[in-house]
Amino acid sequence: MSAGADRSIDKFFGSFWRRPLSHATDHVAADGLTAFSPVWAAAAIFSLAGDRTMLLFRDGALLGLISWLAVAVALLLIWRPRLTPLLVLLAGVMLTRYAIAMPVAGNNKMIAAFMNAGILLICAHAVLRFGNSAQMRENTYENMRVVARALLATMYFYGIFHKINTDFLDPRVSCAVALYMPLADGFGLQNNLTGKYLAIWSTFIIEAIAIVALYWKRWFAVGLLLALMFHFVIPISVYSWYMDFSSLVLALYILSVPREVSERFYDSCARLFRQLRERFGTLGQALPFGIVIGAAVTLVGVLSVFSRQTHVAPSHAYQSVWVLMWVVYGGLTMLLLADAAINHLPWRGTVGPRRPLWVYAVPATLFIVCTAPYLGLRTEASIAMFSNLHTEAGVSNHLVIREPIDLFPYQREVAMIKASSDPDLQHFANRNQGLVMFSLLERLRKKPEHWVTYELNGVRYEKATAQSLGAATHANFWERKLLIFKHVDFARPKVCTH
Repeated sequence: MSAGADRSIDKFFGSFWRRPLSHATDHVAADGLTAFSPVWAAAAIFSLAGDRTMLLFRDGALLGLISWLAVAVALLLIWRPRLTPLLVLLAGVMLTRYAIAMPVAGNNKMIAAFMNAGILLICAHAVLRFGNSAQMRENTYENMRVVARALLATMYFYGIFHKINTDFLDPRVSCAVALYMPLADGFGLQNNLTGKYLAIWSTFIIEAIAIVALYWKRWFAVGLLLALMFHFVIPISVYSWYMDFSSLVLALYILSVPREVSERFYDSCARLFRQLRERFGTLGQALPFGIVIGAAVTLVGVLSVFSRQTHVAPSHAYQSVWVLMWVVYGGLTMLLLADAAINHLPWRGTVGPRRPLWVYAVPATLFIVCTAPYLGLRTEASIAMFSNLHTEAGVSNHLVIREPIDLFPYQREVAMIKASSDPDLQHFANRNQGLVMFSLLERLRKKPEHWVTYELNGVRYEKATAQSLGAATHANFWERKLLIFKHVDFARPKVCTH
């Protein structure tokens, strides 16, 4: 590397360690990065907490160690949000963890991986391109904002497009209704047909407004407020581990809002922690976290003891603790961001200079990846979560793409599982469900001691094994890393799975 590049690296990291405040633009950029960093770290912690098997080293020592390293870095970043090199380190650790664990089904983890890749690329570009520390920081912040906003737009676009299918619009099986019912149960409205249709159509409306508001900056706060309410509520449904998804979206919004809003949000948070530090000393900043964690654990423990159930599963108690922590953290953070946004409604600021086209490569790649279900590629990790979408075996329930384009063969053959020595495969057999052949072969490759009986194209195959099907050589490294599929249910209407 040249001497000039070496000096750029020194200046870059030096400017990150010492937050520049000499110019107004530096102040806003610094506050923007400082506001984003702890929220991004919190999103990482919610994501890591959802992977209990990794934290318990059940998925191998390497993933376990990297997971705990990520936890440590995230906590340090929350404690010292101005140390932006910790943000770069967290992005690198989380992206490495994701790459090792692939294929990963979680859509939120995929979006986070793209954002982490964007952080690393943008920071590397700043090191090589700019010699002035203020320019480095300004361009890093502005380029990260472009990526975050475009990732959100892609997420909302496919959140609408994949759901334009016959089964999502059917209140008997719609995934929107599956999320609505636990929330409406306490009010006795879980079976209300009007409520079910409202849940379905409000999903389209909220996500459509969110997309428009991301780029219609004058009224950005309208979409932001609707999105914040939506993403605050869905983890409370406890239908699944949604805290990681909602905290991810919250962090991306911190970057996507106008600079003035980010600055006001940062000032509100900084004022709160400054008061705690002045009253209780250095450790006063940790006081709210300790109180929230302690209260959540205590409340769940007391309720478990006095529960009418004979036994509360540890996994349920664990998730309940994290839901309570989300209610406090998500509620307070979203209120502060909403307050900052309302104070700039309508927004009358000036639009900054156009960003370089290469910055859009990261979200553009995600956009292309999410066309996979219609091309015969993977059906997981394509932002098709809770969409009721079905594209396997040459059949589609989508109202726009009525027949899969099927450029690739992976979804064409679906094996209906009839019996197996593997409990997971037997679970599919009990429910008359199937797997695309690629998934079945992958499962047998990982568990060569088991057998499976299945039907394919009207032919029954008895007690097939990994060896008899050639599972060890059926796919190359990249196919195994990149392709992942949902199980297949041909029953109609298609019941919501995930």
